[in-house]
Amino acid sequence: MKTALRYALLSWLLIACIATSALCQLPTGNGAPDFKLKNIAGKTVRLADFKGTPVLMVIGTTWCPGCKAQLSELCEISQFLNDNRIPVVDIFIQEPAKTVRNYLKSKKLPTSFEALLDDGQVHRAYRVYPIPRLLILDRSGRIVQDTLGLEAAEITAILQRLIDQKPAPAPLDK
Repeated sequence: MKTALRYALLSWLLIACIATSALCQLPTGNGAPDFKLKNIAGKTVRLADFKGTPVLMVIGTTWCPGCKAQLSELCEISQFLNDNRIPVVDIFIQEPAKTVRNYLKSKKLPTSFEALLDDGQVHRAYRVYPIPRLLILDRSGRIVQDTLGLEAAEITAILQRLIDQKPAPAPLDK
């Protein structure tokens, strides 16, 4: 009886974890919710500022092991991101600027890296519960990928497909 109960409890926990992450993800093809946050230098940055180019967005913290691993994957493809001018927007949840600055100090970050401090709006709009969250957006700000993390090769492959796509023509004025 105890063994059956243990298996039932473990099964329920596994299903709950899978369902929770699936419920948190935003639908692919939808526009990513815009936000206006301060970066670690105090400058205001909006997601809309990056329209016209694919965007790599990470939501996490400085203390989360998965977030640290995801940042390592991004540092691994730093040259690819620089060569293709892909902005990396890393949003830190409930972290002071000084903590984030110290955390990023020794990292080999892409030149287009923006460290932003979430005031709660991204946490709510993006339904962030499990972290790290990694989103890849196309040139028009639509969600191409929303996941709990990817390896460097997978990120590069998705971004390369977006780079290779021709931008949609501008609508004609009537």
